[in-house]
Amino acid sequence: MENNIFAKMEPYSNSDVSDALDRIITSELFPQLCGYLYPQKTEKEIAKFLRSIKTISEFQQQFSHDMVTKILKATSNGVTYSGLENISDMQTKGHLFIANHRDIVLDSAIFQWVLSENKLPTTQITVGDNLMTKQLFIDLAKLNKMFTLTRGGSKIQMYKNAILHSEYIRNLITKKNESLWIAQRDGRTKDGNDKTQQGLIKMLIGTRTDLIPSLKELNIIPLSISYEFESCAKTKTIETYISSHSEYQKHEDEDMNSIMAGFLTFKGQIHINFGKNINPILEEIENHNLPNNEIVDIVVSELDKQIFTQYKLMSNNYIAFDIETNSNKFSANYTNDEKLKFKNYINNIINDIEIKNPDIEKILLGIYSNPLKNKSLDT
Repeated sequence: MENNIFAKMEPYSNSDVSDALDRIITSELFPQLCGYLYPQKTEKEIAKFLRSIKTISEFQQQFSHDMVTKILKATSNGVTYSGLENISDMQTKGHLFIANHRDIVLDSAIFQWVLSENKLPTTQITVGDNLMTKQLFIDLAKLNKMFTLTRGGSKIQMYKNAILHSEYIRNLITKKNESLWIAQRDGRTKDGNDKTQQGLIKMLIGTRTDLIPSLKELNIIPLSISYEFESCAKTKTIETYISSHSEYQKHEDEDMNSIMAGFLTFKGQIHINFGKNINPILEEIENHNLPNNEIVDIVVSELDKQIFTQYKLMSNNYIAFDIETNSNKFSANYTNDEKLKFKNYINNIINDIEIKNPDIEKILLGIYSNPLKNKSLDT
């Protein structure tokens, strides 16, 4: 019964691996995949290697981890992380990681990479069904333990889907002791403001009336990821500008182009912070008989506070603020060379955008300055 209910959403199991890999190998995009990941090997050699993989664990360890390592070596100055002590019980207990969201695929992929590097179990990952349109992506996603969130539809259908998502997540964490990564909001943060949507917390509660116990059993851990350079800063700026004037219409291949931009563009330094379980906050208010909406507000506030304060600020964040305010308030946090480099970076993006309006620079700088402003509010 359970499998029938969750079948369309679930990642692949070990029994699906061989068929999925056969589809990948016969995909018209397979040569491109080979050329990028294994330029020194022939397609025949790579196909043989993939067909030797029999389990999800083997696929993640032998293929996905290697792929992320290659991406990081080619397009970053490395990954640092902090707060691992906050998930010391991950081997035996399921957790819900609620994360800020900057890159469609890499946020969760780098998170998995960090877990693997530290001999910790990988988690399931939520992905919107809007991305599950091309078979190659579906196969790669489900082989990497991605769980599909169904979006859109009528209000009734959206409500039913939310309840189903809630049941799936709760079952995964409390019954199977597996963990899950989920973004704090629908879609990526476009303006640098990593704020949690109330609707996410309401979805997690689902039909439960015992709000605090139902949230405590999910073992919620806030997660912050920061990039020195945003991989899609140009397109995020354009989308934010257009959205402020009219309804933004996403073109057909936009999400896939953003995924490739994440893979290929330079990201500089990357940092992930594992926050603290929010259960102590929930325990503080457990006997206060608070209204449901107030409980949701407190949870959202705690998530935002941890994500803001644990976000690792880099020189670009300070420079953007000082450019924006025409000041030298944070000049001790960067060098003149770093400021010149960032100014050139900003100007190159602005010159490459067809829209000529002062708001473009303001939006682009905001992507970098807003994390500093948010962190200042919560420290």
